[in-house]
Amino acid sequence: MDAIVVAGGIPLPEDPLYTYTLGNSKALLDIAGKPMVQWVLDALSSAKSIENVIVIGLSAKSGVTCAKPLHFLPNQGRMLSNIVTGVEKSQE
Repeated sequence: MDAIVVAGGIPLPEDPLYTYTLGNSKALLDIAGKPMVQWVLDALSSAKSIENVIVIGLSAKSGVTCAKPLHFLPNQGRMLSNIVTGVEKSQE
């Protein structure tokens, strides 16, 4: 089974999170010493039923890691489009 992680979303200057992300992805916001999305990837690394992890909205340059094979896809601009793109990738 593949896991789909939707990690798109860059706050605009009027968004309260902008102060903390400085225009970077919300998924990379530091929580207790590491990016928020890294906590998710760490949990998926331990999941026996997960074979691959598809991350939508970040690139390999983001620095996040996972014990499972990671596949990065660009943000599609809308939540539903991101999910559909992830499902399509998982069916390849």
